[in-house]
Amino acid sequence: MTYFTDIFQDTPAHTGAWRGVYFDGPEPDRNHDGDEVPVWVVYVGNEDADPTDTVYRVHDFKAAEQLAQRMAKDRRLELIHEATPA
Repeated sequence: MTYFTDIFQDTPAHTGAWRGVYFDGPEPDRNHDGDEVPVWVVYVGNEDADPTDTVYRVHDFKAAEQLAQRMAKDRRLELIHEATPA
């Protein structure tokens, strides 16, 4: 009988070019009523901070922060946290 154990590492995944999870903001945005509201961005980017895939725009600091942390952990990438609360 053979048993397998999954090993999850906290170290970054090295699969080629460097990537990281970027969390930045707030940036000004407009809601449906035209009022100015803050928005934070979360995305996976390259070493020049250029997005490599979807850019998530989140209107709540804590939700954006949790998303960034979860993405970094799930993808085993460094989190570049440059956001501040509004």
